[in-house]
Amino acid sequence: MKISFLLPFASLTCIAIFAAPAQDAARLLSTSPLRFEPGPDVNSNEFLARGLRSQFVFEGRGGRVQAGAKTLRFEFAGADRHTRLEGIEKLRSTTGIFIGNDPSKWRRAVPNFGRLQARGLYRGIDLVYYGNAGELEYDLVVKPGADTRQIRLSFQGGQARLDRDGNLDAGFILKRPVSYQIAANGERVAVDSRFRKNADGTYGFALGRFDRARELVIDPALTLSQYIGGSSQDIGYAIGHDANGYLYVAGTTYSSDFPTAGPASGNTPPGGEDLFLAKIDPRNSQVVYAGFFGGSGNDSFGGMVVDPNGFVYLTGTTGSSNFPTANGAQTSLSGSTDAFAMKLDLFETPIYSTYLGGTGNESGNAIAVDSQGRMWVTGGTQSTDFPITNGFQTASGGSQDAFVAGIDPTQSGSGSRIYSSYLGGTWWDTGRGIAAAPDGSVWVVGGTYSYDFPMAGASFQPSYSSGGDAFVAEIKPAGGGLAYSTFLGGNDLEEARNVVLDANGRVIVSGYTGSRNFPVTADAAQPQYGGNTDVFVTILNPANSTSRSAELVYSTYFGGGNADVPFDLKIDASGNLYLAGFTMSSGLPASVNALQAAYDNTMDAFALKLNPSNAGAAGISYFSYLGSDGLQIAYGIDFDANNNIYLTGFTSGPIFNALGGAGKGTNPGDPDAFVIGFNTLQ
Repeated sequence: MKISFLLPFASLTCIAIFAAPAQDAARLLSTSPLRFEPGPDVNSNEFLARGLRSQFVFEGRGGRVQAGAKTLRFEFAGADRHTRLEGIEKLRSTTGIFIGNDPSKWRRAVPNFGRLQARGLYRGIDLVYYGNAGELEYDLVVKPGADTRQIRLSFQGGQARLDRDGNLDAGFILKRPVSYQIAANGERVAVDSRFRKNADGTYGFALGRFDRARELVIDPALTLSQYIGGSSQDIGYAIGHDANGYLYVAGTTYSSDFPTAGPASGNTPPGGEDLFLAKIDPRNSQVVYAGFFGGSGNDSFGGMVVDPNGFVYLTGTTGSSNFPTANGAQTSLSGSTDAFAMKLDLFETPIYSTYLGGTGNESGNAIAVDSQGRMWVTGGTQSTDFPITNGFQTASGGSQDAFVAGIDPTQSGSGSRIYSSYLGGTWWDTGRGIAAAPDGSVWVVGGTYSYDFPMAGASFQPSYSSGGDAFVAEIKPAGGGLAYSTFLGGNDLEEARNVVLDANGRVIVSGYTGSRNFPVTADAAQPQYGGNTDVFVTILNPANSTSRSAELVYSTYFGGGNADVPFDLKIDASGNLYLAGFTMSSGLPASVNALQAAYDNTMDAFALKLNPSNAGAAGISYFSYLGSDGLQIAYGIDFDANNNIYLTGFTSGPIFNALGGAGKGTNPGDPDAFVIGFNTLQ
């Protein structure tokens, strides 16, 4: 019987999950639990475990594991060759692995277990693995009369040694064992125990006096001495929820030792960058599902939508010729990179997936879903042959255009692409945000350097300013074409990042601006430019386009003397706006109940709740920094009905140490993904 350790762990279990109930703001409940799953070969007797700081492979017939260029193996020498591993205490969570475009190799709903056991490891001795605070522990359960001298631990590929505290150091640490028996009155009776080196170089246990007529438990906890955190970049880009309150987190990982990988090579991400998706129950911080998607090239995240029923829609960019496709309108990679659109069922399995692109490069940056379940994607294209379907602009305008594509995932093949169009002028344009309106129109926002970006309707700002402007456009795919379009900006650089629609059909746009003369309204939460780049939030009502002042409903800066950039925008049923991003500015107006009131370092994440119906600074309902040593960015934000906010992003430092929770250990990956939840009223 051998146990192997995959070190270090990577993004998905590197996600620190902290869900705070309403009565206890920012109380950090727990981290991802250790869970065990079978390997892909049912005859191999292999299991995988992913914990808070590590990944482990268990094999019943030998095995190996890699930590960088280093191989570590921990073997129970002389164990009964008939002993097999079995998962016990089945969990609700499952794992999915979707790599390549061969569905027969996809792994769906892989079961997870809370414990792993090997009965009869030695005569009269059982072995049980389990998690404790995200770390691996194991118990050797010695039945009455069994000989503990049978137990021999063998280490290969690393030099094991006993340190001065009695721990066993073999590149990972086996702490000095805690041993005990249960007395007749139910009390635990400690038994003195320590590691002992045997004459053959293996290690066993030296035990003090104990009752040989009773069961004995030897419990050596295992931790890691240096391989802690992901080995490469792991970033959470988006977060959303379904009607049952489950959170969904999506992002990308560059880590070749990604923790959802199984023992076999077919379960490791084959590309340098792949997508991950996690489903989390915030009520108990349990990971219900964890999986990743990708091909042999780089695959990056662009956007995610979660509908109330729990269906997940994704877009992004792929350079993989074998990206997983299903029923797609375009089944092969056309250029060096294409955009993609994907719908996942309730088991997080792709039921629709397609490439989107021509022979140039494309990027998928944002996705929306309309009331009929159709996907709408925007991004950038450098192809002169981007596939056009019913589009109002059929030819490329410049070096890069924005694009808009509509997909019906209930259809298959070419019939699933219901709309696609270029959107751009003679220079550089890209789509960054998209929203689907109840009347069938689609709103797109982004950035443009084209003075001749197509204008339509009674534009709020019909002329290009300078330095790069944001744009806002309405498209009516059902024969109406470009119904409305406007520039939005001052005399410096702007880019719109997100768009949402309120209950009155008004268009709400967020982005960043470097302009002192960006259009703001008298009731702005911050009427003056802060400096460098500021967040902007603007509400337009094109239906009131009889005058420019009537069309601009609300607009404000938010920022200080350094860079402030938003990456996500959400709206609730009451019209409150939620923004997340990063700030390098001190002195921003933190709330009295802020999770972190003061700016911490060179770059902090932030969470902002804005109520545009309140004039002036009163419109800022909540603001908090989120940061510590290193860099922190919040890319995604979500909320629930109990005034909780959820953020995801990345951190290169021990971000949660500053908040009183479990931080990252030494030598973490740079950066790591995070998820945190906190209450805005506490």
